[in-house]
Amino acid sequence: APELVTGGRDGCVRVWDPRVAEPVVSLEPDDGQSVRDCWTVAFGNSYNDEERCVSAGYDNGDIKLFDLRTNTLRYETNVANGVTGVEFDRRDIEMNKFAVTTLESKFRVYDARTQHPTEGLAYLSEKAHKSTVWLARHLPPNRD
Repeated sequence: APELVTGGRDGCVRVWDPRVAEPVVSLEPDDGQSVRDCWTVAFGNSYNDEERCVSAGYDNGDIKLFDLRTNTLRYETNVANGVTGVEFDRRDIEMNKFAVTTLESKFRVYDARTQHPTEGLAYLSEKAHKSTVWLARHLPPNRD
C-alpha cells in the first residue's frame, strides 16, 4: 500500500497509510529530550516490501535515519545548520547514497553503505554558493 511520511514542529516523524485515520508509525522525541522542528523527511531503502527507512532533517542540523522494519534509530549526526532537504538516490536497489541540503549554502552526500563504528557514515561536503541550498536531486545517468 502507498505510504506517506510527515515531519512536524512537534519533532515527530509519522508514517501514514491513506486508508487509515491514525499514523501507522509515530517516531517521537524521548521524554525530557528537547523538541526540534522537523523540516524535511524522505523514504529510502524501499527496494522490496519488507525494507524501509525514513530520513529526517531538523532545524538544528540533526539528521536521523530510522529503520522502520526494526523501529530503531539506525544513524544520527548533526551538520551544524538547519536541514532543508533529504533525498535518497534510487528506489530499486538497497540503500546506497542520500543527499542532505542545509542553510548556509552547504550540502552533503552520504554513502549509506560505508559506516565506521565511531566516525559514522562516509560523506562528501561542499559549499555551493552564498545562500541556502533548498533541494538536491540525484541525476539518473550519474550513479557514482
